[in-house]
Amino acid sequence: MKRNYLSPKASVAELSHQTVSASQSTPETNDSAVPEIQVGWYAFAGGKFSPDPNAYPNCQGVVGWVNPDKSAPQGQRGLVITPDEVEMMWSDKHCETNIKDEYDGKGNTKELIAYGKAHDIAFPAAEWCAQYSKNGVNPGEGFMPASEQLKRIVANREIVNPALQKINGVELSGWIWSSSEHDCDYARFVLAYNGYVDWGHKLYNRYVRCVLAF
Repeated sequence: MKRNYLSPKASVAELSHQTVSASQSTPETNDSAVPEIQVGWYAFAGGKFSPDPNAYPNCQGVVGWVNPDKSAPQGQRGLVITPDEVEMMWSDKHCETNIKDEYDGKGNTKELIAYGKAHDIAFPAAEWCAQYSKNGVNPGEGFMPASEQLKRIVANREIVNPALQKINGVELSGWIWSSSEHDCDYARFVLAYNGYVDWGHKLYNRYVRCVLAF
């Protein structure tokens, strides 16, 4: 059942002429005519963004968070939530990786996969995110978000979920795994309904979302 959410302040019709690439939206641009990327906009292959889901081919997902620091470098300016969702275990064995960063999901994902290869452990959720390759996303670009990254996206769920609906994406719901470990047996996950962060047993299936950074 679909829920009712708040809509972005400006309609797509009002913003449809505003398209921008990630490289345009930089501190060096200093061009007031170039609009800033906003939560609820759509990301497309080639680093393009628009409030119109049909502006370009290969829509990769919805902007879920924009860094308020306008001087942030490429890769730290915002996060895109892809439209797909799976249910997977965090790991297939008990282990303590000490991969606990709460802000660097891309780094966590790479480290988890490397740890798994070195210790013969599978990390299904992280591996799925790293292998994600739809709509022009290259394998290795996507990652499992860290707990605070996921929390930031969930905080904007009232804008993100309606935008996901428009591209036939799966809404944020339930408990979603983060890439942030808690201890040997548990990893952190975020409740999509309110952003509450807790930890769950690694061997249980939870929802998994692949995220992109721009």
